[in-house]
Amino acid sequence: MDLSKAFDTLNHDLILAKLEAYGFSKDAILFIKSYLDSRQQRTKINTTFSDWLEILCGVPQGSILGPLLFNIFINDLFLFINESSSLCNYADDNTLYVCNQDINVVKNTLLNDFDILNLWFEKNHMVLNPNKCSFIFLGIKETENISLSYKGYIIKPKNEEKILGITIDNKLNFDHHVSNICKNGNRKLSALSRISYYTTQKQLKLLISAFVKSQFNYCPLIWMFCSRMANNKINKIHERSLRLISQDYQSSFEELLLNNKDITIHQSCLQKLVVEAYKAVNDLSLEIVKEIFPLNNLQHNLRNANTFYCENPKTNKYGLNSICNRANQVWKNIPVNLKNAKSLTAFKTNLAVSGLIKCQCPLCKIYIVNLGFI
Repeated sequence: MDLSKAFDTLNHDLILAKLEAYGFSKDAILFIKSYLDSRQQRTKINTTFSDWLEILCGVPQGSILGPLLFNIFINDLFLFINESSSLCNYADDNTLYVCNQDINVVKNTLLNDFDILNLWFEKNHMVLNPNKCSFIFLGIKETENISLSYKGYIIKPKNEEKILGITIDNKLNFDHHVSNICKNGNRKLSALSRISYYTTQKQLKLLISAFVKSQFNYCPLIWMFCSRMANNKINKIHERSLRLISQDYQSSFEELLLNNKDITIHQSCLQKLVVEAYKAVNDLSLEIVKEIFPLNNLQHNLRNANTFYCENPKTNKYGLNSICNRANQVWKNIPVNLKNAKSLTAFKTNLAVSGLIKCQCPLCKIYIVNLGFI
């Protein structure tokens, strides 16, 4: 759901009223009031300035307190959502979602809650832009004849949607997201190759790590179990960067990794997954992450028991690449002495020197054309 100029439309009186409702003292409210009041702004075009005008609504952007006040302002929005649906919220990014096997139930629930949310936005002096709102169906092949109608706007389903920097597609294979980050990585690698003659090997390695490899460090747990084709694109960028650093254009990718004491992007993502598993087992995770890695309460210590509770995949196509299922498989292959590390820092240090992580996903298995996985 797209809000038009969300941070600029917050009503100051409503902010203060909500702070009072949450239990802020009178002095604290007056302090916040002085922070919001008597602010002015003007516009500059070339060397010409407009007149100063007082800011009557909104919170200062670029500040630490501004987003915090926005979160407090929008917090009671969750009280109006029905139990049949859920709302994912991050500042002004609001995503409503419904799960049901009946498509009509999903449509009716979405439209009903969409009306409720829009009424809340109107009462709180915020503007929802239906023309920029979009929705996506997961688990349905034919969606061309399905649409939502709201205030004269026809909202048609999309095959993919970008949410908080991650492109989610209706098949959940994340091929488009991987293609996008590979394009960004390729462009930056091409720019670095043009200045590589003016840098040392150490400087170039640092620049590639900061501008190229960092592309694959954003939310890897979501997209890391992508298709082999997408993973090959990542490996090609990684191989190209290693050749640029070492000026070695003869060795294979495996030899380049060995010579540069590096690991593949997928192995790096597996390490991040194992770290999150360690944090979940030792109660170091945030509450929202604990919901992704729910611990399996076992009465007996079984050798092949799952550490995390998740339903067994019913088919070979659905559920195998869920984070919880893959975390169970990978965690079983971690040595016991590594699992029993006394601190997170010690675990990360030991993990870095323990070698490659064993994984049963298709990206880690050997694949032979016309034969399959072995």
